[in-house]
Amino acid sequence: MRKRTLSVLAAVLLAVGCAQHEPAPVAPSTTVSHSAGPGTVSRLITTTATVEDVDQKSRVVTLRTAEGETVHFKADESVRNLPQVQKGDHVTATYYEALALRLRDAEGEQPRMTVSEQIERAPLGEKPSGMVVRDTTLTAKVTAIDKKKQTVTLEGPQGGKVTLDVDDPAKLEQAKVGHLVEATYREAVSISVQKPSK
Repeated sequence: MRKRTLSVLAAVLLAVGCAQHEPAPVAPSTTVSHSAGPGTVSRLITTTATVEDVDQKSRVVTLRTAEGETVHFKADESVRNLPQVQKGDHVTATYYEALALRLRDAEGEQPRMTVSEQIERAPLGEKPSGMVVRDTTLTAKVTAIDKKKQTVTLEGPQGGKVTLDVDDPAKLEQAKVGHLVEATYREAVSISVQKPSK
């Protein structure tokens, strides 16, 4: 899974890019951190790999991951900074995801879903780097509450319904039929290529 993820992230990196700062290169590694608070949970994964080979003609890039695995991927024509990638360069990918939930009293409002995306790219001629941030907000209407079973039934934007267990009974006291549950999911990928330290 991680091998495939790194391959996808590296392809995204080379296709988009946004080089504003140059962090100090590090040896291949992977770190994962989690955090949680009231109504929120998030995860941050940072992984680095070393460029083993770049075939500019076939546009195939070979990476060695922190686990010693070899990953190959082909960069399509949208990758405009491929000529700046060289053997020995370090690729750093940071993947962030967060989910926030809140209850809203929104009488008359209908369930809906919105998606927004921001992309930043590196200028032509610089080492590839970039960031993609996607926010998805989904609202679902509370259609039933069963305090005895500690469940809540939600209806989504397409009319589908789902019944969920509620782990905290106090949250059921705040919910009412007709309220909206709003879930905001943020996903961000930031990738950069740096020359190795000497």
